[in-house]
Amino acid sequence: MSQRPHYFIQHALHAGVSEVLWINPYPGRLPNFQDFVPGRHAKEPTGRLVLKNLYVESVQPIVPLEPFHKLFKLVNSKSLNNIIKKIIDFKDEKTIIVVGKPSLLAMELCLNFSWRRIVFDAMDNYPAFFSGYSSKSMKKLEQKIADFADNIICTSHPLESKFANYATKVQRCLNACTPSFLQKRNSIKQLDDDSITFGYVGTIASWFDWEWVITLANLHPNHKIRLVGPLKTLKPRGLPSNIIFDKPISHDDVPAFLSEIDVGLIPFLDNEITHYVDPIKYYEYRSSELPILSTKFGEMTWHHNDSENSTTACPFILPTNSLYFGPSNFQHVTWDMRFAELFKTIIMK
Repeated sequence: MSQRPHYFIQHALHAGVSEVLWINPYPGRLPNFQDFVPGRHAKEPTGRLVLKNLYVESVQPIVPLEPFHKLFKLVNSKSLNNIIKKIIDFKDEKTIIVVGKPSLLAMELCLNFSWRRIVFDAMDNYPAFFSGYSSKSMKKLEQKIADFADNIICTSHPLESKFANYATKVQRCLNACTPSFLQKRNSIKQLDDDSITFGYVGTIASWFDWEWVITLANLHPNHKIRLVGPLKTLKPRGLPSNIIFDKPISHDDVPAFLSEIDVGLIPFLDNEITHYVDPIKYYEYRSSELPILSTKFGEMTWHHNDSENSTTACPFILPTNSLYFGPSNFQHVTWDMRFAELFKTIIMK
């Protein structure tokens, strides 16, 4: 699915970058129990951008031993040398390297080769996606990449705070969405009607707040809750009957789904992953003129404090730990709008 990095590349090619070599991230840890949850590795719906002058390479084959640095390099030396050769053949003295995920490959490239600029695009709290020794290893990699970087781009206030002590220049660049979500709704349903449809579209993974969703369903038994997206975690048993699962859809079909619901949901737990997240679906829901119910996590608290919604009365009885965003004149923010200043002041400087 097209996500922030794809739109970053799209804007780069619009902003004067002549060619882009994209290296697909490789698995960076040993498998764990969660990897064997049914559907965990199901193929996502299609919808990825196809761009001219974009070349994609993968590191193959790879044995996922990255937490054990010396062993990883030894076992995967042939694959790593092959991809490094392709990268060096591609680069010249004007090439910028952008690290989207800390890795030993990225560290080797930053350490051993010269670049016009090294940019670390910090989109997540990466160590939190790992556990035990793997998490400690990723933390060290992340710190080294941040030390190498000429600029660190942070996608949320919490990430900006996390990297605030680095000597390099840190710049916040929040998320956005595509122009396809900018749509005038034919009618906005009165939120005190007998039957309202709440909707969530996106991956349902370990950070999904089932307890919050179940409480909302029980508080409003006459309202439907439609959940659309790949299920990457086990769902609880005995869910309320008004929680309805729809099959995953492509990103191109999301605006049509949003036109069928009355309130958008962002039900995420507040943990070491989501605390640093600015959810793209916030921008998609707002641009579609949907009111939003969200749990308190990450950038959502900042969005709520920075808008008139902090004083807007909510027409629903809500679970604890909830934020309400009422319908308003939200300024639509596209990826091109978000990246324009970034490329002018940092990337193409």
